Amino acid sequence: MAGQSMEEQIEPSLSSSAVSKMNPNIAPVILANSKFSIDLLKVLCKATTGNVLFSPLSVSSALGLVVLGAKNNTADQMMKGLHFGQMRIMYHYLYEEIYKEGEYKNKEPGQKSKRSVQLANRLFGEQTVNFSNDYLDLCEEWSFGSLRSADFKMNPDAAKDEINSWDTNLALISAVYFKKKWANKFERTVTNKVKGVNWPMMGKKDTIPMGTIPHRQYQLPTEAQILEIPYENEHLSMLVILPNKSEELPKLVDSITYEKVMEWTEPDNMILTDVDVTMPIFKMQEKYNLKDPLEKLGIKDLFSDECDLSGMASGKLKMSKMMHKSVVEVNAEGTEADGGSGGVVQLTKSNANPQPFNVQQPFLFFIRHNPTNSILFWGRFISPSPVN
Repeated sequence: MAGQSMEEQIEPSLSSSAVSKMNPNIAPVILANSKFSIDLLKVLCKATTGNVLFSPLSVSSALGLVVLGAKNNTADQMMKGLHFGQMRIMYHYLYEEIYKEGEYKNKEPGQKSKRSVQLANRLFGEQTVNFSNDYLDLCEEWSFGSLRSADFKMNPDAAKDEINSWDTNLALISAVYFKKKWANKFERTVTNKVKGVNWPMMGKKDTIPMGTIPHRQYQLPTEAQILEIPYENEHLSMLVILPNKSEELPKLVDSITYEKVMEWTEPDNMILTDVDVTMPIFKMQEKYNLKDPLEKLGIKDLFSDECDLSGMASGKLKMSKMMHKSVVEVNAEGTEADGGSGGVVQLTKSNANPQPFNVQQPFLFFIRHNPTNSILFWGRFISPSPVN
């Protein structure tokens, strides 16, 4: 929006209480990560007909380690592709907000917090590279990131090979793992046979936010429904986007914008509704080499001979690869296989005729950090491996 700062543009999507309590440096991080997440979702969904799962926060914060050392056209491409504008994004402020999860209201006195989201970013550089101390300090300050040396030349197997003709190489590794229990657990139900495979299912009756796409205020025929399923303590939620027809899912993905996601999840669209939910029990685990997807988003020089990472070290450097791995498990308890979390299962009220929300066809979902409205995961469910 013309004439508005990044902070002013994002504030309408956050509650006033949340905004007032957050460090102002977080707002541009959330906006950049949200827009980048949708760009990457579209690219990954077009690249495969199968499952898609990734953590945009993990990917963008990992790339933030590289931005700190990028110069000239390489920096410009990355800043544009990541929606950073000309700002140096302070990821560690957002990490701190996410890691405050242990301060939830139902925590027992003396109970030790468990982080349900684990983010790990590492930049591996060939051991002969003399990285700038200023650059290393920035990595720690800006995103809690770290750099490690690896012997790409003499010990290529240990360094995960992929050596090229340049003198030095970089490899960026981004990983995230998510485990969490539902606020109100599901119950296992009968299996559902899909394409010859018996999928274990789960269901529950609950009163949770549900909306329509398009936004219910437009009084247009709906293309999809959106349901918010909170995790315990409501610090995080899974939002499931279910198209009315499975063949309409690609069109729905193509239509997504940051503004639409904010609109679909507004309080006047997400109305507390008595719902009878059924959905598969599953595990998703995906791993990507993000070189091609990032190049499609305009980040091209990073992997080419034109790469300028002179802010990291003297000499010629370019990125040899960027790997990203994410895992999400969904079962009746939530996403945490072991018990003893100390959470409280709340009883819910539901009327005699709850609205059905039957998730048995391809769908989208994202996992959101509610206090900041940050998207931690995007997923497209097609045929994941079931959890026994």
